[in-house]
Amino acid sequence: MTSIGRPRSLLRRIVQNIDWVIVTLVAGIIALALINLNSAGTGDWSGKIQVQMRWLGLGTIAAVIVASLDYRVLHRMAYAAYLGGLGLLGLVPLIGVMRNDARRWLELGDYQFQPSELMKILLIAALARYLSDRPSKAPRKVRHLIVPFIMFLVPVALIVNQPDLSTGIICSLVALTILALTELSLKSILALMTTGVTLFMLGWAFFMHKYQRSRIDVWLNPEAYADNEGYQTIQAMIGVGNGGFFGRGVRQGTQNTLDFLPYGDTDFPFAVYAEEWGFLGAAMVLIMFAALVLWGLGLASQARDRFGALLCVGVSSLFFFHVCINVGMVLQLLPVTGITIPFFSVGGSNALAMMLGIGILLSVSRSRHQRG
Repeated sequence: MTSIGRPRSLLRRIVQNIDWVIVTLVAGIIALALINLNSAGTGDWSGKIQVQMRWLGLGTIAAVIVASLDYRVLHRMAYAAYLGGLGLLGLVPLIGVMRNDARRWLELGDYQFQPSELMKILLIAALARYLSDRPSKAPRKVRHLIVPFIMFLVPVALIVNQPDLSTGIICSLVALTILALTELSLKSILALMTTGVTLFMLGWAFFMHKYQRSRIDVWLNPEAYADNEGYQTIQAMIGVGNGGFFGRGVRQGTQNTLDFLPYGDTDFPFAVYAEEWGFLGAAMVLIMFAALVLWGLGLASQARDRFGALLCVGVSSLFFFHVCINVGMVLQLLPVTGITIPFFSVGGSNALAMMLGIGILLSVSRSRHQRG
């Protein structure tokens, strides 16, 4: 009886330590995402979707490994991993693969990997370690921000140089969110906002590429560019409108099946989804994302230490900004930036990075049930 009881006891502990809320939400989102990617593709579960499923499988394995570890292992590895990520970013201009006038990928056999996606997670871990190592009641002065600002500005500069402004924006927003909750006073936040607006104006005038400036013009008046840059924005809005309340049904969206909507599997999968599933389906998936973000923030409040809390804040903000900016882009609330929506957009490197983030949340959640 004892030999039978022990395996059952071990299985019970494993089941109890799994955060089923996160697992259920992520599984549901991925299931809907794969159905949508199949609709945006050939409709026969081949091609890009098979590659995406392989990346998701690899990401799931990585998430399970990270979740099974004590997240404090990441504290010891954070700086070394961060420097390794910078090294990979440094290799991109030298040996990276050129696609669509951008050099962002490193080739690994038959696969292409985007180091900037992994850098999002490594940056979160490095900032979490640095800020958690500082006394929580230490005085907050401007000089204390020099190191964390350098920590995120260096990779952002390397990423923007690829050029990949959208990933640079995400890294900056996530880093500033972590800093705003730990190091910045209201006065500092207002000063940063003023500085950011000033830098944006200077960047607009002297540093932005022509295509980046045109995205702002298109956002403000897409109809004036209906035959070129504004075409995809207009078609995305038509697709969302066509969905109505209940949607047209899977593989029944005209914008997608008749090939009116470009980039339906990368930049605009939410437009494909909204047309097929309607307002009801779109609200459902957005609620699932919101629940995942809020659950992650709840884990931050229950974490055993400051490092775990900052990891949860960083990962939660990563999902939040990806979803909000991509959906805002589809609904014409924000300019087209190329920022993906997690799991719905084709992109193996992004899927892997997001699953690593999920693994971190699961690890921090598991630690709540342990002592010491």
